[in-house]
Amino acid sequence: MFSKTPVELLLKDFSNLLNKCQSCFDLVTTRRYNEYLAILTTAEAYALAEKAYIRCDQNVELQTQEVADFVNSFDEFYFELKQILFHDNDDLVSFAACLKRMQDEYEGLTASFDLL
Repeated sequence: MFSKTPVELLLKDFSNLLNKCQSCFDLVTTRRYNEYLAILTTAEAYALAEKAYIRCDQNVELQTQEVADFVNSFDEFYFELKQILFHDNDDLVSFAACLKRMQDEYEGLTASFDLL
């Protein structure tokens, strides 16, 4: 059950986070936008991020520039998402760019750990 390394666990956490962020993006950019579902999904994404942050704090080998870059890309995505949800700032182009950056940073992260 606990045979995975901290790197494998972190990549799994970040993969789940990226998938949840994709879901958030899809929820707020569709015509049938459900604000409550978007907020719930956002909360789930934030909880995943917090779990990953704790994992990084506890394992020095996870404290790399690539991890920091992914975390920063999530922070930017999360900020844009809050602007859309709570401030009626519907800059969907910037929002999509943030999601793309997260995807790119995740690919770079997995490559840096040789687990692609």
